[in-house]
Amino acid sequence: MVIENYFDHAYILRYQKIIHNQEQKQKIDKVLQKNILKLNLLFKGFSGIDHPQQLTNTQKDINGLVSECLKIVEILDEGGTLNEVKPVNMPDQELITEVIVHEVDDYTGSIPEIREMAPKIGDLELLASKIAGIISPNLENPVLDRDKYLQTINFYIKQSETLFARINEIENKISYDINKNVVSLNNASINIINRYNNIKYLILFVFNLLAIVVTYYIIVQIKKVILTRRRAEESNEKLLQAVEQSPMSIMITDTKGNVEYVNKGFEEISGYDKSEVLNKSIDSFHSNGNSSPGFWNTIQAGRIWTGEINNKKKDGELYWEKVLISPVLSKSKAISSFIAIKEDITEKRTLTLSLEESIDSMKTIIDNLPVGILIVNNSKEIIQANDRAAKIMGYKSPKEVLDAGKIQDYGEMFVTEKEEHISDPATRIVISVLEEQLIVQKNNISRSILKNIIPIRLNNEDVYLEAFMDISAQKEIQKREAESNKAKSEFLANMSHEIRTPMNGIIGATELLGNTTLSKEQNNIVSIIGRSCENLLNIINDILDFSKIEAGKMKIEPYPFNFRSTIDYLMDQMSFKTNEKGIELISSVEQTIPNILIGDESRLIQVLVNLLGNSVKFTSEGEVVLKVEVSKQIGSQITLHFAVEDSGIGIPKDKLEKIFESFTQADGSTTRKYGGTGLGTSISKMLIELMGGKIWVESPNPNFAWSKESPGSIFHFILPFDIDKNQESNELQEGRFKGIKTLVVDNHKTNLLLLKKTLNNWGIVSQSCQDEKSAMEIVREKEDLQLIMIDSHVFSKLEVDFVATLKEVNKNLKVILFTSDVRWKQDYGYKSIDRVIQKPIKHNELFEAVKELFLPDDSSGESGGSQQLSFEEKIKNKIILLVEDNIINQKIAEKMLDKIGLKIAIASNGKEAVDLVSGGDITFDLILMDVQMPIMNGLDATRELRANRFDIPIIAMTANAMKGDREVCIEAGMNDYIGKPVKLDDLARLLDKWL
Repeated sequence: MVIENYFDHAYILRYQKIIHNQEQKQKIDKVLQKNILKLNLLFKGFSGIDHPQQLTNTQKDINGLVSECLKIVEILDEGGTLNEVKPVNMPDQELITEVIVHEVDDYTGSIPEIREMAPKIGDLELLASKIAGIISPNLENPVLDRDKYLQTINFYIKQSETLFARINEIENKISYDINKNVVSLNNASINIINRYNNIKYLILFVFNLLAIVVTYYIIVQIKKVILTRRRAEESNEKLLQAVEQSPMSIMITDTKGNVEYVNKGFEEISGYDKSEVLNKSIDSFHSNGNSSPGFWNTIQAGRIWTGEINNKKKDGELYWEKVLISPVLSKSKAISSFIAIKEDITEKRTLTLSLEESIDSMKTIIDNLPVGILIVNNSKEIIQANDRAAKIMGYKSPKEVLDAGKIQDYGEMFVTEKEEHISDPATRIVISVLEEQLIVQKNNISRSILKNIIPIRLNNEDVYLEAFMDISAQKEIQKREAESNKAKSEFLANMSHEIRTPMNGIIGATELLGNTTLSKEQNNIVSIIGRSCENLLNIINDILDFSKIEAGKMKIEPYPFNFRSTIDYLMDQMSFKTNEKGIELISSVEQTIPNILIGDESRLIQVLVNLLGNSVKFTSEGEVVLKVEVSKQIGSQITLHFAVEDSGIGIPKDKLEKIFESFTQADGSTTRKYGGTGLGTSISKMLIELMGGKIWVESPNPNFAWSKESPGSIFHFILPFDIDKNQESNELQEGRFKGIKTLVVDNHKTNLLLLKKTLNNWGIVSQSCQDEKSAMEIVREKEDLQLIMIDSHVFSKLEVDFVATLKEVNKNLKVILFTSDVRWKQDYGYKSIDRVIQKPIKHNELFEAVKELFLPDDSSGESGGSQQLSFEEKIKNKIILLVEDNIINQKIAEKMLDKIGLKIAIASNGKEAVDLVSGGDITFDLILMDVQMPIMNGLDATRELRANRFDIPIIAMTANAMKGDREVCIEAGMNDYIGKPVKLDDLARLLDKWL
């Protein structure tokens, strides 16, 4: 019986409850079906509406049914109670209300399609409003074109039919899932009952066996009854001792209130001895000598009474007790005595009174705070205000503020201009920080205020505490600072133009001079001039960027770009400096990062060039590593974590906080070894924050923390990007090289680790070693080895007989060499090397090299196509129009174009350029246009040429190099842009693009 009862409760009743719950869910679903059908009929009835009241009733019915449907969907998803009114055939009533209760259970869970239903039903309400909006005006003033009117109504009704089709489809799926759950539960219940019947007979046998054992056990236990009774008596004695020694005051009285028993707790609290209180009335211990009438009425009625009583000690001191008095019933259920359990709460009452006084004091403080305080309810009604709030709003008292809130709408009084929200992780309270315009029409007041809004609970109601202060004076100061920053920005832009113009001449002349025949000493001098100009140009760029960010003029311009190509471009740019210093430059990009991201590529490059440039500058040996990993990804938004690691001189702990300050370097002394403006990290921080990211630094680098001279550092930053949904799949993630067995020979730990990780992502099976001898042993041992990748610095000498020996051992072995030495590039075929990849290693380049060696068929299609013309053939007989007002820059540009092999004509301003092109005597193939010129500037000249339908490629060549200038030139009609000072290689690349 016990087992069967347990089984009923544990399984049968449980399954019956779950099945009943699902049946309730079926009922609710049927109500939803019925309401959807009603909605469908109401929508079809729109076309026959010919009276405004009929339209109003239809809208009201639809809105009511939509609300009821949404409520039913919520109950189906999250559980709840539904009251369904049904008609009945009864003499005394026509309608009854059926209460349908559904709970969410863990067995069946939720149905995903339910969450799709609510938006669709909401769309019905919107569609009904649209149809009503069309019908209503027609009922008041019938339209002339009734066919068009009916066509419009039928169009929207047709839309509703499509929507109802989708809703019915979802509803059918929900009904199916509910029915399936009911069937599944019934089958499970039947299986459990069958299993139980099989077990029951086995248990019956075991029970019979146990009965014999239990009988013997009972006989033994009877012998122990006497001992148990004795122990019970001892236990009762202990219980009495516990009551006696309890710190709580315990008293037992007869039915008249005469004391029969008190414990030691009572003696300690009251100061009385037992002998002094026995047989005395309890009234003698009360402070007023009289008991509360309700006190006796309650306990004599057989009920428990709890409350607080003010009693008197033996020495006359008053104290408060929290008392519970319970009647003690005899076997005949009559009250035989009362027991009182009492706790001294004198200290608690004192604390409560103190707290109430503190609340009053806090109210006084709030009333006298120097900031305005408002308490606003959920309906945006002001329910409390302090004196300062009244003063800021131009009123004499808080009461006037409350009265004014009833006249002027809250939204008209407080106009939000800027808003942000701060979440406190400890309390999970969200604080709103707003900049608002306070407009009090009655008092003719308009002020700028800063307001904090904190949700609080007051008198069991959710309200908002709004603290605000007048910041009109600060706003005026900010306005003046903005005007000052604008003037400074314009000054720096003009200064940049004036500096870049002569620098263009210096750098151009230096570059042209460097291409002539010079002695070694002259070459060194030209090199010094060129580097000095580059350093000066970098300083100017830093100052301009810094000033533009400070002035708030820097704009972030997101657009799609190839992320991996950008990283490869950066590696190429930085490799010149790292190769000069002989340090390793390594990049590692997580394979799951999509190829095409949407962000400001130019600003990302600027940040990475700054950080990588610093790492290279402060690293004399070792490595510089750029790592990019996914921080988080939600939908089409991805946040990347960049880390620039180096083994350089590191940053002292006391400088870590200041490293991002403007014009600050880790070593700012007069004896410092490294130059620079100290703006690089500051600009990087500003740009990262503008792009919605965060930057921080750690030093020493954990990989080099053991070194005192070169502990290294790591600059971290995270940036959010959007993923371009139209991009193709990432080819580098495909397992096209699966099974290619590879040996990597490299003695650089970081390089080896990251390279093996990349190969593993491509499906390449790889192992590694650090020297020639180990490599030779592995090649001899493993005959199935297909590819070996070798870093050139593991060789003891440049002769590569070692590679030839490897190929003699394994004739099918392919060899890829990584090197930063250009000598390997000259001719490597005879040295048995299949591919040479210039360091730093670009993953795209390495991928293509492996594909060409092992999948030549895939590569052949890409290299096909028509033969492209060489640059020399492109520019043959081409004529360039140079528009430049500065004589020196004219000469420099003329020499550069002549060296490239182009014919040129020169115009000194935009007017001359327009006349030359419009004259038609010479047909120009391309125009290089300066922007700032007398008579007519380059922008106006371009606009005039485009207005006259000249489609000649026009390239801006200007000293206006601040970000945004390129966009201005493009908007004016120019095709491209090159900033001064102009370099010969950059100019040649641009001409190759447009000629």
